[in-house]
Amino acid sequence: MENTEATGYETDYMPITDIVWGRGFIAPGGEGNVDRIVKGVDLRDKTLLELGSGAGGGTLLLAGKYGARVVGLELEQALVDMSRRYAKEAGLSERAEFRCVEAGAIPVADASFDFFYSSGVICHIEDRVALFSDVLRLLKPGGMLLGYDWFVKSNSDDIQHWLQAAQLQLHTGTPQQYAEIMLDVGFEEVTSEDASSWYQQRAQQELVELEGPLYQKAADITSEATRDMVLKEWRMMNRVLQSGELGSGYFRGRKPG
Repeated sequence: MENTEATGYETDYMPITDIVWGRGFIAPGGEGNVDRIVKGVDLRDKTLLELGSGAGGGTLLLAGKYGARVVGLELEQALVDMSRRYAKEAGLSERAEFRCVEAGAIPVADASFDFFYSSGVICHIEDRVALFSDVLRLLKPGGMLLGYDWFVKSNSDDIQHWLQAAQLQLHTGTPQQYAEIMLDVGFEEVTSEDASSWYQQRAQQELVELEGPLYQKAADITSEATRDMVLKEWRMMNRVLQSGELGSGYFRGRKPG
């Protein structure tokens, strides 16, 4: 896996993201966002590599709901262990495999997967030319890249305060810049979509829920300190989402057949 410099995910607040996004999801939108990423694509019995599988929420949805045979790569052993436990509980261990890998080139063979999938991960990676070139290498001829990501559009004080609170290190970019890199390294049928308005609205509703009906529940399943930390982060995230300094979007491309 390419170097991510900082992952920013702490397992002590994952019970809160579980109740907001769904069990095992550490990227926005939960099941609905996965549905958007793979819309119109037949994954049944196809091989799919996920970069940054986190706690396995999206991976298990791709395996269970969509019928893919998924390998999830993750830097943190604690998240891999959690994902394997969730897969066993869901009866999906034969369709969803999780591997703990080190930063660097993606450790899979050339032309070994039908699909590459990533949600909220590539923004951590500075050298996107190297990453997209590596993805092109590991896809079979005609294989597809399917992705969603955060897009940091400025380096303002507000952005830096949010990144510090969230313990994240993200690199600036736009969906169009991703598309241009994908075309340059050899992908075809490349598309990109800025979907910032969708998560701007969703994040506002999430904050309303966290400050209202989920307020005490969040403290009960973690602690008041953790809840308050998450609330602070969510408020700061909403600030940069509403200002347009932080966005999100989708991107796709196909390896020539």
